[in-house]
Amino acid sequence: MRKDYSILPRPSGVDELPEAWTESESAHQFTVTLLAFSWALLPVGFMVLMAIFDRYEQHRLTLAAVALSMLPLAFISGVGQRRSALLEPRVQLASATLGSTAVLLALLFFLDLSSYWWVVYGLVFGSVAMMYVGLSHLASCNTPAVQLPWDVSVPFPHDALEGWRVVNGRWVNGVIATKRMERGPVLTLYGLVEGEATFLCLEQLAPVVAALPPHSIGLDFFTLASLSVARSAEE
Repeated sequence: MRKDYSILPRPSGVDELPEAWTESESAHQFTVTLLAFSWALLPVGFMVLMAIFDRYEQHRLTLAAVALSMLPLAFISGVGQRRSALLEPRVQLASATLGSTAVLLALLFFLDLSSYWWVVYGLVFGSVAMMYVGLSHLASCNTPAVQLPWDVSVPFPHDALEGWRVVNGRWVNGVIATKRMERGPVLTLYGLVEGEATFLCLEQLAPVVAALPPHSIGLDFFTLASLSVARSAEE
């Protein structure tokens, strides 16, 4: 999973934005995710040994439960760094696999069906693969977010959004609108509070080399910038 963002080029189209829009300085660190994932692979490795050698059969499900309790921690530490993460198909597939594994493991415990341990083991191994694909993609999505100073008292102009799914009809400290581009990145428009300042931010869940130019996003950057500048001028 990549975490070296400093040497990467700037995304195309950033210089086309109005001056009021600036790049967000927030950085995403996947070092903790990588560390947690490596520790979670330790019990998974023991599961491989138990699947190969017919010893300690009575501990098979217990070991699977230990692995399944550690894998979500690594998963959450990576997904929590991206506001658009849960809209990404790779992440959704990994989430579904982890959830299905947890449900099946609970059923085997409560119904005393330990003879079907191999089903849970297969799902755990599949969850590891799906997690790696999803987290690796999130780590490669290094397009920096852009932000705009925003006064919370200014009504949000919904006509500045084209093809977006509006989650909140006004500015909130959280997700405001989302958009999934066909064969492209997931976009999220969200509010952010830093100290006493409030911002309107746009995140593209895509590698910097595949970032979309502003004119293809369906967001009127100039209208939003004019509202921000006008409000600042009044104050």
